[in-house]
Amino acid sequence: MATMRRRKQAKDDQLTESLLDDYDARDADDVAPEPHEPPHKAVPSAAAPSRHTALIVHPGEFNLQAFIQSVLAWWQRMFGACFGPIFSYATHLWPVPSREPQLSLLQAERLQQLRDKVAERFDIASPSHQDSLRRLWSLAFSGEPCTALKTPRWKDMGWQGDDPATDFRGAGLYGLDNLIYLAEVHPDTFRRLLDKSEGTRAAWEYPFAVAGLNLTWALSELLELHAPTGAAAAAAAAAANSNSDSSGPRPPRGAAGRAFLTLLSESEVAFEELYCAAYCLLDATWLEMRASYMEFNAVMKRVKGQVEKALASRPADMAQLRQRLLAGVPGAAVWD
Repeated sequence: MATMRRRKQAKDDQLTESLLDDYDARDADDVAPEPHEPPHKAVPSAAAPSRHTALIVHPGEFNLQAFIQSVLAWWQRMFGACFGPIFSYATHLWPVPSREPQLSLLQAERLQQLRDKVAERFDIASPSHQDSLRRLWSLAFSGEPCTALKTPRWKDMGWQGDDPATDFRGAGLYGLDNLIYLAEVHPDTFRRLLDKSEGTRAAWEYPFAVAGLNLTWALSELLELHAPTGAAAAAAAAAANSNSDSSGPRPPRGAAGRAFLTLLSESEVAFEELYCAAYCLLDATWLEMRASYMEFNAVMKRVKGQVEKALASRPADMAQLRQRLLAGVPGAAVWD
């Protein structure tokens, strides 16, 4: 077995918390502003006042309910502040349609499954969670039995201390699942990233396992898989109340999250495959930037931006997304 690179001893404060920006703080910025009404032209004082008529045009075949919804939407813009109760009663009878995209049954099911996975915290007291840790151990240290869940040997896999349970933080159990997926489905890539066998490496390398947990967090945040909190939760609740006919998970609002829904329709392991490609991109970016341990945040920020850009270009499938992410990355052409 190849000798694994182990970063030199250093203070681990930089990786004990999430390496990403605050999720809730950006929620309000993601909402597109409502278009402004064009100002009315002032009527000259010398001219006789004219009557202003609002025309509501409904394209296509006339539909009574759609016409009434258009009237209500116009009424809300013009007089909502004065006649709020009347408008609320009217919209209860004739709800204004939501502008959010409609999810297919398959998309809704898989999106909810992903959000449930992201929400599950790692619990060292759980026997199944302990089994997952031992499973990752056997994949990383083939032929070497896992005799203890607390041992300095975990550091050789890129955990920060003797007890990997202290490193999970916001990534939860799904962060561990993604590392296992990488090892089982793409074993050569896993070994190359774990051993850091390519390129000129820094004296203080990024810790492999903890970096993987942070990558899970970054991608799930980008794709809006975390349950909203604070102001974001209030906005989501208000949207749900205004659209009482809707059921199932709320669609992502960002371009990257919406584009990901197409990939999710194609494959139930779309997130895991995105994770594996993004980890290859992370390592290549690390080498390109000649980064060291203290620059991990900058590397992660750049990787997250590249993933967002690639998804926003609306790739047709995972193969096309992988090509856009890893074009020019050494060794990426050979995908085990």
